[in-house]
Amino acid sequence: MKIFMMRIFFVALLLILYAAYCGAASTASQGALLCAITETVECNAVGNCTSLSANDVGLPDFLLIDLAAGKVREATTVSLRETSFKVNPAVDGMTILSGVDGRRGWSAVLSDENTRLTASISDEKVGFVVFANCRLEDQN
Repeated sequence: MKIFMMRIFFVALLLILYAAYCGAASTASQGALLCAITETVECNAVGNCTSLSANDVGLPDFLLIDLAAGKVREATTVSLRETSFKVNPAVDGMTILSGVDGRRGWSAVLSDENTRLTASISDEKVGFVVFANCRLEDQN
């Protein structure tokens, strides 16, 4: 089982590295996205996973992702939490974001139409997978 998990990690790492050498996504310049977190899964080092709400793991229900500025923040009128990210070149129309927030690293994949987001967040003790639905935010 441990070898299987290492192979999965290696394949995922290769996909991320491959993304760094591909052409930039046209969707990555679309501006800001409003994303509603629909599901969060927390897994610990021994493989126990639990489905939780965004609030249970300290995430807001809504995120505002500004692709042009490279920032993600809580989608509230007064947002105190914000983090920067890098927009990596796309793979097959999927936009890949990556960043660091405190002692946690994270990456996210936006679907080719920027309507679905899947993100992973991890530190030395725990990992989270976050699923969200997104839409282009009005700039009015």
